[in-house]
Amino acid sequence: MVNYKIVNERYLTYKSSNPYPWVVEVGGDILETKTNQIIKTGIDLKKAKEMIRHLNFGGGFDGETPTFFLSDIKKSGSSNQYLV
Repeated sequence: MVNYKIVNERYLTYKSSNPYPWVVEVGGDILETKTNQIIKTGIDLKKAKEMIRHLNFGGGFDGETPTFFLSDIKKSGSSNQYLV
């Protein structure tokens, strides 16, 4: 069962650690599908895919992350999505 997926794919802002300013990084957020919680925001696409694979193969809370782990994430007033 797929409990996590990438949502809100977008281009990430330029990071000063990037030695090639013309290279654009694509990233997104990780959504927990059972609870509709965003558990991680603004990570590059490769790392997001690695993290989702890890979580979907049992490396997390099986799609039910306790809310106190997300205490730094604020809920937006207009939707059910969470923002960091």
